[in-house]
Amino acid sequence: MPFSPSRTRAVYYTSFATDFAYFAFLFSITRWLAESGSSQWHLGIFGACASISYALCGPLAGIVSDRFGRRRVMLCGAVATIAVLLACSVWRSRPLFYIMAAACGFSVSLIFPPLIAWLTDDGQDTNRRLFLFCISWNAGVIASQSTAGWFYWIRPELPLLVAAIPMVGIIAVMSAWKPPDTQRAAPLSSEPERTEPRARTFVYLGWLSNGAGALAFSMVTHLFPYLAHESGISPPAHGAMLAANRLAVIGTYFLMYRFTFWHYRLWPAIGAQVIAMAGLAILGYASSIPVLTIGLILTALMLGYNYFASIYYSTMAFGSRRKGIASGIHEGSLAVGGAIGALGGGLIGTAYGARVPYRVCVVLLGSFVVLQLVIRPVISRRGALDRTSAR
Repeated sequence: MPFSPSRTRAVYYTSFATDFAYFAFLFSITRWLAESGSSQWHLGIFGACASISYALCGPLAGIVSDRFGRRRVMLCGAVATIAVLLACSVWRSRPLFYIMAAACGFSVSLIFPPLIAWLTDDGQDTNRRLFLFCISWNAGVIASQSTAGWFYWIRPELPLLVAAIPMVGIIAVMSAWKPPDTQRAAPLSSEPERTEPRARTFVYLGWLSNGAGALAFSMVTHLFPYLAHESGISPPAHGAMLAANRLAVIGTYFLMYRFTFWHYRLWPAIGAQVIAMAGLAILGYASSIPVLTIGLILTALMLGYNYFASIYYSTMAFGSRRKGIASGIHEGSLAVGGAIGALGGGLIGTAYGARVPYRVCVVLLGSFVVLQLVIRPVISRRGALDRTSAR
């Protein structure tokens, strides 16, 4: 089906609004937990609840959208997200927030895997569409992080109420637009599956590195609020630092879209992870706002590279009938790493100090680099054998 202008607006607006809401939710709740005396362990549990829920439900949402249609599943996710935001703005307690974290992970998982599959169903202009998709959702993150601190400063529940407004817009946009493929998704297509055989080798490496990068991403998202509060950083400055992190992610996306040197090569991924190790080391030892911001920016280079590469290979390696499940696994790999980072980092931070999780993450990333170098030849040989037997 042609990718019409109305469909374009629906996809990119939905990605922007969803992450605006999700990161307002994360900022508001993690900051409140930090200020109310919760330990890093409690913040880690909160992050793990959201990530595990997303990891379990993302692939399932992709499968359901492959069978019954993308739009229906995304509409359910938008309604569920609004319900979570409103509930958290009214009731505030730590046990409730754990439940709401899992509920928010579930609701967002109903949006992104179907959205990614919807975006790339016809296999045309994939690189450009993925670039604009990544810009859209990161613009939502930046808008959320740069304003949530100020809204929170006025009233802690205000970011949640503001975030519900663009989610209502998703329902309006999706309901007003009546696409011809609402009943079923890709299975109706009679066109042959478009795939790139080389991507099979890199899609598995991409999912692995995506999970590794999510360890650092999770610590920045769920544990950095504790470090910021402990360091006396105000909510507006805290939000601005996270926004700078996201601007660096967008810059990485632009370079990857503009240049193709990274296609089907491992060394750019390794380089991005080594740079991130330097950024995490800075977070583990620095104390001033400018230096900590540099650490966040260096870490962002890996976050941007891993995500864009993983989503690119996921959509290139599989045909339209399996794009939903492939997109779900891509998002799930991110969530699994996020859960491990939040839970493990929270436990380590509570036991040994707020900066120790970042130092441990440096060692973990180094082990992932070695693992990728070891398994790359194995996966490449297996892929070559599969292609030979297919002939």
